[in-house]
Amino acid sequence: MSDKNSKDQNSQSDNDEDFGLPPVNVTPLEGAKGSESGSGAAGIKPGIESKNNPPVEKEKDNTLGVFLIILLFIIGLGFGLYYFGIFDQLNQGTSPEKEKAELSTEQVPSSAAPEEEAVIEEPVVEEEKLPVLSEINSQESAPRYFLVVASFIDDDLARDYSNRLNKKGENTFLIHPYGKIHYYRLAIGQYENVDLALEAMEEVQEDYKENLWVLKY
Repeated sequence: MSDKNSKDQNSQSDNDEDFGLPPVNVTPLEGAKGSESGSGAAGIKPGIESKNNPPVEKEKDNTLGVFLIILLFIIGLGFGLYYFGIFDQLNQGTSPEKEKAELSTEQVPSSAAPEEEAVIEEPVVEEEKLPVLSEINSQESAPRYFLVVASFIDDDLARDYSNRLNKKGENTFLIHPYGKIHYYRLAIGQYENVDLALEAMEEVQEDYKENLWVLKY
């Protein structure tokens, strides 16, 4: 009974609030929903961006494309320079410096190389010319002057005497017969003029028993 009474009282109170009007269904407007959703979004802290941000991805795609274009341009430029031989010209320009460096290294002797032994040249001793017999068979265009030591009919006697003089260190001259002269003349000197022949005769006359005399031939 008490429950019934309470229900009757509640229904009566509801009827009093509606003032006897029929019930009305109220539907909220879309603007109100938008305001509510806006008020809900206002609760998010400012400055925090969403992880899935489409503009950032577009910027990354743009920078990657520019980088690829620059890289392809550099590769194409390098290939063109190599193709037209610019690198070869640069290498040729630097080659003289390399050659100079190589020459400088070649010119510097290595310290480890053994020193060449100094070759001592021994003085050449000239062989002493032994006195000889010179045979005179004909006259020359210019006259010559001989210092005669003896005259012989036989050339063998003249040669024997010449050998003795050669052993003493004297050069001798055997003048063969010529013209109306049938004797062999043995001389100990030959000179260009008579004065030199006479001076030599005075110097050596004491060494000979025979009388020396000058022959113009």
